[in-house]
Amino acid sequence: MDCLLFALNSTDGLTTTPSLLHDKRPCDCSRASHRLWQAVDDKDRNAIIKRRAEELAKYNQRVEPSKDTLTIVDGSVPLSYPVRGLTVAPEGTVQIPGLQVLEKTIRQKYEVQLETANYGVLDTIAEVVEAQVKGLRTKSLTIRSKSLSRLNRQLQFIVYTNNVYDIDATEIITFRYLDHRVSIPLRIRVRTVPLLYDPGPDNNINAKVTVITKTFLRYDSIRALLSSIRAFYPNIRVVVADDSHPVEDLQAKNIDHFVMPFASGWFAGRNLAVSQVTTPYLLWVDDDFVFVKETKLENLLEVIENTRLDLVAGTVGRTGIRFTKMDIVPGDEKGDCLRIHDLHHWGQVPGFPQCRLSTRVTNFFLARTDSVRAVGFDPVYTRTAHTEFFMATMGRLRIASCDHVRIDHVSNKPAEYRKFRNAGADYQTSQHQHQYFKHNIQCWVDYNTLQ
Repeated sequence: MDCLLFALNSTDGLTTTPSLLHDKRPCDCSRASHRLWQAVDDKDRNAIIKRRAEELAKYNQRVEPSKDTLTIVDGSVPLSYPVRGLTVAPEGTVQIPGLQVLEKTIRQKYEVQLETANYGVLDTIAEVVEAQVKGLRTKSLTIRSKSLSRLNRQLQFIVYTNNVYDIDATEIITFRYLDHRVSIPLRIRVRTVPLLYDPGPDNNINAKVTVITKTFLRYDSIRALLSSIRAFYPNIRVVVADDSHPVEDLQAKNIDHFVMPFASGWFAGRNLAVSQVTTPYLLWVDDDFVFVKETKLENLLEVIENTRLDLVAGTVGRTGIRFTKMDIVPGDEKGDCLRIHDLHHWGQVPGFPQCRLSTRVTNFFLARTDSVRAVGFDPVYTRTAHTEFFMATMGRLRIASCDHVRIDHVSNKPAEYRKFRNAGADYQTSQHQHQYFKHNIQCWVDYNTLQ
């Protein structure tokens, strides 16, 4: 982006359209809705920024080896080589296909070099007559020949062997000929086991979906929810995480009631509920929701099983479909901006015109169990949180919102419940401090202020 802006600002007669650039304005918190940096005391801010920068550097160092490497191919380079799709398992060996010198000039001799960067060595599985190979089983391999065809024949037998263990990293192999130099990315990746769930011989929804919820001081609501579930899905399993006191027993056939210490917290309870799911999908519902005839879980299941989506939401009450676009606008040492574009989406889900790709959706959703577990719910959020979960899913889960499945919402906020739910300014301050450090976010901003 910086290179492109530099090119656009040059005075070489260009007629430019800079408005086409996505990030047209940098991270600017002057009109932010949530100014997280204000939750940090002025006297502590510089020290916190320094500690956060150190932790961010460590984080980037951990994830950097697995990132894709920018590779720009110069069409004038007389070399053939792979630029994508080359993968090897740790301690594995892979042949490097497509290596060739495309030289039209006749020379007295030809010479190429191949070098690895960090994770392995080069070798050959066959030696070609009239081709000399130097540096076998090292990081630097040189091939010489008076015959271009012999040299190219030898290149067909070059292999790479990994000898530095990593579960997910990118090796860069450098290929040189004369003054030409190209980079070949090679992915080092552990072979993973699939995570499969047996749907049973009859492909029944009860073997595929577990309904989960978290309740707190609202037994009238949770009993109404459970009763409505039984009316439409009498045999589906329900998991209830409960940190109320005093406790009322909810255990019943196909209902598992997990009691937590009093006021353990909103996201801690969600983690507990998710941890008890043994089906491929979970359905999250709030404890004051009620199933109605439009709560057709099969419709959500059809969407998620026929797409690459990880999480599919329905509608709640009579508010209609809800969706939000969110993304990160890079900032400076003060942090980045979380940009929120409410009531907007990323487009229609192919094959499902009722569904829109989104970043943030309602608390009525069907999701892949393993996908939600991989993100989890930060137990720091004990009283209120919603956007915070979807912030954590950004770039990790594919999410959509659909309007053809609905659940009802019967709001119920008893006085004792409100005392905990409305945690006050101190709670909000602590959450802003947490986000400021953990996610390197200095503010939440509306889309229209940064377009």
